[in-house]
Amino acid sequence: MKSTFSVIYYLKRQVVKKDGTVPVMGRITVDGTQMQFSCKLTVDPKLWDTKGGRVTGRSTAALETNRMLDKMRVRINRHYQEIMERDNFVTAEKVKNAFLGLEHRYHTLMQVFRQHNEDYEKQVE
Repeated sequence: MKSTFSVIYYLKRQVVKKDGTVPVMGRITVDGTQMQFSCKLTVDPKLWDTKGGRVTGRSTAALETNRMLDKMRVRINRHYQEIMERDNFVTAEKVKNAFLGLEHRYHTLMQVFRQHNEDYEKQVE
């Protein structure tokens, strides 16, 4: 089953730190469903490229921030592919939880069966 998938980064401009920086947030979208998460990074809003979702400039801080954002994107894409291969059904929440390490492991057959039925029910909708 094919699904649409994207990852974007944006600034949470409502929260300004004392040093003038703002937090970088990530948004995972799968089939129109969105899940946001904090990237645990802060940047100067004047250096942010809204269209590209990156920090502009060649400073060490800008390059390091962009490198970290790229690594996050690669990890998120890897989790998306793994979930797609394993379950053949992906949600934005599953990808976010896998990326953040919140993905739970099934312990009993009943839990696996229940999760399978819930996933199948979502596919039918």
